[in-house]
Amino acid sequence: MKSENYKFKCIKCGYETEKETFFCPKCGGLMQIVYDDFKWIVNSNTPSIWRYRCMLPRSWKIITMNEGLTPIKRINGILSKLETNNPTGVYTDRASSLLLSLFNHNFIETIYEEDFTISLSHYARKAGVKLKVKVIPDQADPQDLIIIARLGSEILFTEKNDKYGLVYENPYTIEGLKTISYEIYETKPKVDKIYVPAQSGILVYAIAKGFQELKEIRNDFKEYEIIAVKLRYANLPDILNYSKYKIKISEVSSKDALESIIDLSKKGLNLKPLASVAYSMAKIESDGIAIITGKRRIYMSDAIKYTELRKDIINLFSDNKKRTAYEIWNDLGKYSLKGVYKSLIMMVNSGELCEDFMLKGQRKIKVYWKCND
Repeated sequence: MKSENYKFKCIKCGYETEKETFFCPKCGGLMQIVYDDFKWIVNSNTPSIWRYRCMLPRSWKIITMNEGLTPIKRINGILSKLETNNPTGVYTDRASSLLLSLFNHNFIETIYEEDFTISLSHYARKAGVKLKVKVIPDQADPQDLIIIARLGSEILFTEKNDKYGLVYENPYTIEGLKTISYEIYETKPKVDKIYVPAQSGILVYAIAKGFQELKEIRNDFKEYEIIAVKLRYANLPDILNYSKYKIKISEVSSKDALESIIDLSKKGLNLKPLASVAYSMAKIESDGIAIITGKRRIYMSDAIKYTELRKDIINLFSDNKKRTAYEIWNDLGKYSLKGVYKSLIMMVNSGELCEDFMLKGQRKIKVYWKCND
């Protein structure tokens, strides 16, 4: 694939090429995309990352589940951008949408990388693309593999721990994730700091890139202090060692991270320790926005519990109307709202129901309907 309005540039050594290149042929560093003509043009009627289509690599199609436009809410007094509200529950949906929109292949080969692979499997199914996932058995979550297989992806077991096909760390992932910055810019929250969990460093780098692009073209841009938060004693992500963007590094203890997991779980958020570190630091500093990343899990034991509710939901949709989760709960009248939400997630994953987002005023709402056979 040759770029039309951008080139690829090595983050580490600065090497440039117009040819699609993920890793630098000179130093091995990760490449990023640099645009020749960058303008701030927003399609305000589009309830997804594709409202920023003019600031993303040009694609010949759009594969979307209306990812992005995640809300900023106060949780225990801490402003939090809830990336758990993405279609599959993870921030990598932003990257998956862009990747599947750009790649014109019948199949994609990748390696198992937890949340990214599940997200990619959902989008590959929507695009009608076969996903082949290379998995090292003792490094995989069995529940993840069940979900991936049910989504139609092919699992290939291997003992080799090598890079294989499409990986999470690539220039297009950065482009998809930078849309978080654009959303914050549109919202204009009255804060000075953005706290971002840092494992591979790709997420915080992407957010910094998005803000830098805005700084260069928008006169009303308000500069933020971007803070990459990691667990104490964890290694600093390699990309942050040679990033040209201003990114401050902070760390929190395992105790603080676990306390935050407990706090957030009471609000219905299922997080891993690393995902909670941004919230932990924002809580300690008492300011800024925490980027909340998480993981939506569908456990097999839940499947047995929703059989009756599932039947009632299917019967409700016999009129072919679209409904929100609240409307479904209200129409059924005998189940908990939490139970309805859980069943809807499982039915969407199984292909029984379809979901999409609609704009209602300035608010994005999710609606469900029975998929066509």
